[in-house]
Amino acid sequence: MRFAASLPASPAVLAAVLFIPALAQGSRQGATSAGHGLLVGLLTGALLLTLGFFAVWSRRERVPAGVIIPRFEPPAEVSAALAAYLGDRDATPRVFAAAVAELAALGFVNVVGGPRPRIDRAPRLPAERPPLELRALMEALLPQRRPQIELGREHAEVLLLARSELGRNLAKRAAPYLRPNHALAMATAAFASLTLAAVVGITYGRFDAALLIGILAYAYVFFGAPKLRAAALAWQRHRLVPGVARPRELARAAANVLLAAVLPALGGLLLSLAAGAVVGVLAAALVLVAAWGVCRSSTLTPAGAEAWRHLQGLARYLGTTDERELRRLGAPEDAPEALRRLYPYAIALGVESAFARRLGRYLDRFPEQARAVLLWDTGPESYARMPGRHTYSLGVSRSLQRAYERAGAYTPRIYPGGR
Repeated sequence: MRFAASLPASPAVLAAVLFIPALAQGSRQGATSAGHGLLVGLLTGALLLTLGFFAVWSRRERVPAGVIIPRFEPPAEVSAALAAYLGDRDATPRVFAAAVAELAALGFVNVVGGPRPRIDRAPRLPAERPPLELRALMEALLPQRRPQIELGREHAEVLLLARSELGRNLAKRAAPYLRPNHALAMATAAFASLTLAAVVGITYGRFDAALLIGILAYAYVFFGAPKLRAAALAWQRHRLVPGVARPRELARAAANVLLAAVLPALGGLLLSLAAGAVVGVLAAALVLVAAWGVCRSSTLTPAGAEAWRHLQGLARYLGTTDERELRRLGAPEDAPEALRRLYPYAIALGVESAFARRLGRYLDRFPEQARAVLLWDTGPESYARMPGRHTYSLGVSRSLQRAYERAGAYTPRIYPGGR
């Protein structure tokens, strides 16, 4: 599943665009020879089967409904990186930023902000060992021979290794909380892509068209699933966390749904030119439902559902900025060590903007606590150039995520000798 998810979308789209003239050329014969009823029946059956199966399957992820109780501490044994992984179900840029932030909060690294953030090994490492996933990330980024690393393109291979180690060890740590069900996800994608390939083959009467569309549909499902999960998480934060910027969360949910829907809509439009609007709509719906099914195929265990509900309560606390509301919730007074320790969880749970505003407000009252509270380096080479503590904290976190995303698009060079 990870391999399929890493397939680049742009070459697939380019291949489809280049192939459109060939498909259009054969559409006239296909439109007259293909049985319209057969195509509608095939797609309707596949769509209903997929919908029905995942409607039953999704009930396995039993997160109790009801009011989210605010929590003021994270669940035991759940690091910020693991909290982000339970939400995103993959080693995403947010997972990476939360992991680096947690290493900084624990005192293992110092992070200097800027367009190309730099991570330095702390001069004196704490005696306490970090969780497994954080140790793996630290060893990948900063082995003993490397005291610091700048997250630029020249170190993209190091970031690729760090991503691999982080994802592999988070998958181990998530085992008590999450059933990934990779086989089910791959079977769902294969079922949808084979159905669509059969429809295209019948419509156009060309094996090469059916093969190409089947491959593109399979790749798309693993592209669309993370977008739909991101949309669901944004909607969940909009509903449950009162302190977040709700219009922004709604916009984020809508943008991810749109990104997930645009390729099926274009493909359905192309197919409808040859086989009719009903066939085009059903084909687009099938791949969208398959992407939704893949996004829902990984389920929380009972321990995972309990931990996730606890994390949602923590997100409600971290995302609350109004002081009267905090007093009503019975929240403890903000303190430097608590703000520093909880900031990685704010990144992990998607409430970083709200929590950063709260952190900035605290430092406006107690500016002497900046070094104790801020995760990122506050020296003249980084902080002095920033307009404010709130924007600085967000800027460093987002530059870490951008560096991680750039590494994902990098293709390692092959050196002589296997390096």
